[in-house]
Amino acid sequence: MQFIDSHAHLNDPAFDQDRDRLLSDTLPRAGLCASIEIGCSPNEWQEAIDLAEKYPSLVAAVLGVHPEYAPLYKKEYLPRLQALLKHPQAVAVGEIGLDYTCLEESPKQGQQNLFVQMLDLANENQKPIVLHVRRAGEDFAAYDDCFALLKEHFKGNTQTDFPGVLHCFCARYEEAKQALDQGFLLGINGCFTYKKNDYIREAIKKVGADKIILETDCPYLSPQGKRGQRNDPSNIPLIATYVADYLNIPLEQLAQLTTKNTKALYGLP
Repeated sequence: MQFIDSHAHLNDPAFDQDRDRLLSDTLPRAGLCASIEIGCSPNEWQEAIDLAEKYPSLVAAVLGVHPEYAPLYKKEYLPRLQALLKHPQAVAVGEIGLDYTCLEESPKQGQQNLFVQMLDLANENQKPIVLHVRRAGEDFAAYDDCFALLKEHFKGNTQTDFPGVLHCFCARYEEAKQALDQGFLLGINGCFTYKKNDYIREAIKKVGADKIILETDCPYLSPQGKRGQRNDPSNIPLIATYVADYLNIPLEQLAQLTTKNTKALYGLP
């Protein structure tokens, strides 16, 4: 079986002591054939490309600006991001979107303006997008606003089979359907395994395994049984086991579907 971690932050300082060992030994032994590195602030873009260049058969890079960094983003950064997106290992724009849990630090209008700029960039470069959408409490307005902006500003792309992924899916079937209706995949991680998250599992059961991909968002969101520990891509098979058991399908089938979807999303060989 082969797996892909579709969303990781291996350049995080949490991996400074063993990053090379993870990539050269731990991940291949765990059945990982690829890990997608997310560079979601200007100081992470080059690091993501560097990691992809060092491990070209294992790592690809996604570059963008996370909504929490909207107040810090300057237009002068745009030419550098445009240039880096031309790199052959840069496979998508992200993670981008709306995060309504940090509106005091990053006001709503600024996040939305930044999101539109990132969508324009994806349109120009014919890249899929990695969406970060986070609600505030029980208010799901961030999803409604995100998909309204997508309908208005995102043209999709012709280079890959999917326009993007709703990363770290932590919502209801209503929000899942909004994503699916626009052709997006859903990124499933350790949140799926947490005991309190029945609503996520119920939504994914309605969606089905053919519209999801697997991720860790490491070093965060370790799956149940490893909570409190640093997360890393070698936990993908554990997350996959939880998902396969809940959906009542063979693990091998889930691995095949999610790996195929991730390769199709990012245009991986």
